[in-house]
Amino acid sequence: MSVDSYLELFTTLFGWSFYNVLWDVLVGTGIVYLPFLGILIDNWREPAQGGEFGTVTGLSLRRMELEIFIALLVVVLAGQPAALTPLNAGTLSYTPPPTLVNPAPPVATVAASQSTYGTSGFNGSPATVNVPAWWYAVMAISSGFNHAVVEGLPTSSDMRTYEQQARLATIADPRLRQESSDFFSECFIPARSKYQADRPATAAVNALLTTYGQDDPDWMGSHIYRNTSGYYDTLRSTKQIPGWAYAPARDTEYDPATPPTWGKPYCKQWWEDGAIGLRQKLIDEGDATSAGFSGLVVAVAPALAGEKQKDAVARTVLNNAPPVWSNNELVTSNSTGGGWLNTAQNIAKGGLAAGGILTASALFSVTMTAMLQALPMIQAILLLGIYALLPLVVVLSRYSLSMMVIGAMAIFTVKFWSVLWYLAMWVDQNLILSMYPDVNSFLQIFANPGEHDTKRMLLNMITTSLYLGLPLLWSGMMSWVGVQVGRSINSVQGEFTRPAQDAGRQGGNVGKAAVSKGARR
Repeated sequence: MSVDSYLELFTTLFGWSFYNVLWDVLVGTGIVYLPFLGILIDNWREPAQGGEFGTVTGLSLRRMELEIFIALLVVVLAGQPAALTPLNAGTLSYTPPPTLVNPAPPVATVAASQSTYGTSGFNGSPATVNVPAWWYAVMAISSGFNHAVVEGLPTSSDMRTYEQQARLATIADPRLRQESSDFFSECFIPARSKYQADRPATAAVNALLTTYGQDDPDWMGSHIYRNTSGYYDTLRSTKQIPGWAYAPARDTEYDPATPPTWGKPYCKQWWEDGAIGLRQKLIDEGDATSAGFSGLVVAVAPALAGEKQKDAVARTVLNNAPPVWSNNELVTSNSTGGGWLNTAQNIAKGGLAAGGILTASALFSVTMTAMLQALPMIQAILLLGIYALLPLVVVLSRYSLSMMVIGAMAIFTVKFWSVLWYLAMWVDQNLILSMYPDVNSFLQIFANPGEHDTKRMLLNMITTSLYLGLPLLWSGMMSWVGVQVGRSINSVQGEFTRPAQDAGRQGGNVGKAAVSKGARR
């Protein structure tokens, strides 16, 4: 039997284990027999109040037999745990949906839960627990139906996983932070200042801006600074950079007889070198902090050029690095920091509104990520509560057929949430693709968090409403159906007992008439 989350592997077993405990208590205290006593009293009291006698007693007894038969049937099917339908831990499994990070996740079982459940928490679950036949069938049908629906729904690209991983890619190595700070101060700031002063408008510069975007000069790996003469090709570090060997032809300020420990690379070399260049180090750091992040970029946008893919990774890592990584006033997002220059720039761009949107979007993203992780856990715990409390519902309903159907609908409703969440995910992924038809723009929103914040916040709001609203809507609709079904079953059951009730009333009237005639004589 398949379940819908790692936690549900264990809450299912614990829920039915608690069911057995509660049922044994009800049996041991005799509470399970009270509904039968209620049936006997009701079928004696109602005829007695109507003054029934004679043949009416037999008809009333038939009604009593019918209700007791139905109650016994409910006890056998939905009350007493049955050895014929055991729930075995070895038959439970959970198959996680594939993601960009893990395209072929292993199947989780109670023995190999692929999580900390069952080892440090929720451990000691029973290997086998007996389940009433009715509820076992309800769980099996619900699980099979859910997985059949999910298999039939179309797949979609996993853009949300990329978004989550993009937020994790950062600079954790303090030495790399220092090197990035050095490059920022030694290369980017002089190149940026020269570009702002010269404002070149050559065909080559315009072609680079067309290819890599108008914001290309605003970050350290700018192609304009790398491919335009007079920028990174001539700028050098003013101090030795660890890892870069001394080159006599380049580092002419040193005496070859007493070479320095390290050399001073040109900025173009420093950034582009495929082995020890800063960009490659940033890419490797992104892979280390975010589970192969550079591979995710290729998976999301395989048609993009290699340069753009590398730039997207390096730029995202730089953006996520803590603001203290640079000792220069221009720190955040490789632009301006918290000083007067930042204030002026924000005013020029309408930064007060943008800052509010940025903050709201970030908070919404964090909240949504936590919510998506919590929803399957809430579902599993709710199912545990339903399973554990079913014995009381069965007894307090006086073993009614309508309780069986409504209880089955409640279990099916909660388990069907998994299908609704998959549907919400599919809608969310397609909304992302619709709002960002150019995948390169989607990749760049994490490197330029201030550009598309309104659109991102809109997406997050829609996604949140889908993940929460669809289960609420579905549960409300099923409650309407449940009420109608319960009423229908009760009315059908009433049809079986109505002949006895009518006969009782008629017999009572005949008896009263006979008594009155005798009194007159």
